Amino acid sequence: MNPKHFSPIGIDFDYNEFRAVQMNISSHENPLTTAVATIARQGSRNLVPSTEELNTLAQTLAQRGFVGNRVSIAVPKECSSFHILELPPQGSGAPITQLALLEAQRSGAHKTKDLQIGYWTQPPKNPPSKHPSPYYTIACETEPLDHLIDQFESAQLMPVKVEPIETALVRTATSHSEFIEGSIHCIVDIGWDHSWAVITLGSTPVYTRKIDLGASRIRRQLIDDHAMPVHAINVLLNPRSSTLNRESKVDRILSTLLTPLLSQTMDQLDTALTYVSQQHRFAPFGVVFRSGYYAHLNQVAHATAQRTGMPTIALSTHPESDGTSYETVTPFEYTLSPRLNIAAGLAMGAAA
Repeated sequence: MNPKHFSPIGIDFDYNEFRAVQMNISSHENPLTTAVATIARQGSRNLVPSTEELNTLAQTLAQRGFVGNRVSIAVPKECSSFHILELPPQGSGAPITQLALLEAQRSGAHKTKDLQIGYWTQPPKNPPSKHPSPYYTIACETEPLDHLIDQFESAQLMPVKVEPIETALVRTATSHSEFIEGSIHCIVDIGWDHSWAVITLGSTPVYTRKIDLGASRIRRQLIDDHAMPVHAINVLLNPRSSTLNRESKVDRILSTLLTPLLSQTMDQLDTALTYVSQQHRFAPFGVVFRSGYYAHLNQVAHATAQRTGMPTIALSTHPESDGTSYETVTPFEYTLSPRLNIAAGLAMGAAA
């Protein structure tokens, strides 16, 4: 196999598992997802994987048909922050990067001033404003970011790109047939410890809200309060479980446990949508894309649609991969588990 025909491996991870996606890019107009994997982490207490963990990951990926050792990873959210900054316009001659860095340092979001900065200009306000468009800015602490890269390199997994999860998620969403440029879209990603609501105007991320709840709390409650075995919980993470009888005992339990998470998520989504719609009053509302853990469940779909009044779509519907390599149709037809959306976006971005 020619390594040039394959994208870098998009790798996303949390305390629970690694998620990896690679694509065959020999045809750039129609890339194929050639390998996917979800690999459990064995009770790790550290989010950043150890060298031993990553050595095992590298071996497992090779066994499961991934090609090469180039990887694309996400900026760690635990040591990064998001800001909307009013800065001079591009082309003004002003030192935009330095000004953005200074504002991030002043924000109090970080204990250190040693930060890496990334930013992009938001679309012009509609109706037009005399003020320049603000900047969507992401700041990340340098030391933990460098440590993460060093850890991957120590296992001969070589990061060729590091990017925010926002852009990875948006890249995955933009390839969906329901995505319309110029509309206000939402991506709700249910993570392990935290969840995120990303608002876009067309394909540009313009606002992000963090929700301090995730799938780990639901898992703990299912085990501790309802004595549900782990293998049964894993069934719920399979998109096919969305076909469960909605009157079943399991669904009633899930509905109860999901309520706090969904309530907080929808509150944050309301706040974000209100802000963005005020900035872009003439932009039509589009779709709420659901991503991450439990994104395929009827309870999540119902709560999202009821609260927002917007159409809502799970970004993927394929049964969970058992970790073996397979060829499938394009990722743009959404054959991957919702938990793999960030990894897929990372792979697509690094292949571009």
